[in-house]
Amino acid sequence: MTALTDKVIVVTGCTQGFGRVLVGLVAARGARLVISGPWPDEAEEQAADLRARGVDAVATGCDVTVADQVESLADLAVATYGRIDIWVNNAAASTPVGRAFDLDPGEFRRAIEVNALGTFHGTRAAVTRMLDTGGVVVNILGRGDNAGPTPYTTAYGATKAWVAGFTSSVRKEYADSGVQLVGFNPGMMLTDKLTGARAVGEAGERMMKPFAKVQAVFADPPEVAAERLVAVLEKDRPPAKVNLLGPVGASRHAVRYAARAVRGVKAR
Repeated sequence: MTALTDKVIVVTGCTQGFGRVLVGLVAARGARLVISGPWPDEAEEQAADLRARGVDAVATGCDVTVADQVESLADLAVATYGRIDIWVNNAAASTPVGRAFDLDPGEFRRAIEVNALGTFHGTRAAVTRMLDTGGVVVNILGRGDNAGPTPYTTAYGATKAWVAGFTSSVRKEYADSGVQLVGFNPGMMLTDKLTGARAVGEAGERMMKPFAKVQAVFADPPEVAAERLVAVLEKDRPPAKVNLLGPVGASRHAVRYAARAVRGVKAR
């Protein structure tokens, strides 16, 4: 038995990367899962794999930019398990690295729709179904959530600033409802989205040159952030915001990288 045993957990965009790792961890702690992603076959395959290991899991395709699909995802959870205890708005989209006006407008729009509108749809679906039972909604933050400039990742940074402000506002609006909202910044993670990043335009190409070094210093496997989020979800009163790569986290990463470099020199 763990704090997550029999908890009903919905995760959007969880068939790959961080979301997939998170699902595996909460499943190992006895949670009941509602798997979703934009590709129904992929979501069902993941759920079938979990069921083969004894996990209680169902799946459905869900494009978070479409309100009706998100509502259907929430309806599936309630119809199957009777309630939703935890909802994680993990679905996200990024753009190539480059100046804002070098980006394809369609890619820019997609990032805004998935990250901002998708978070709105998911939060609305979860909160309105948790009012009688209580629950936790986690909105995934990222670079830019402090509303500072994020040059060369403009769309992503702007949407994460929006998600942070939106989460704080809804938290206050529903402060006495029993629904808790958490903003979780997992930091830089070594997923395909990061390692497969590409650039557009000359400015974007220049920005990509030190990218390997930045990854080496600051990026962690997704298991690091997923374990931390699980620990947050196991609390009776989770914190309002968690940032794994704030000033303190960044300093720790830099010190760790320097220590590894020193050990490497000594080893030679």
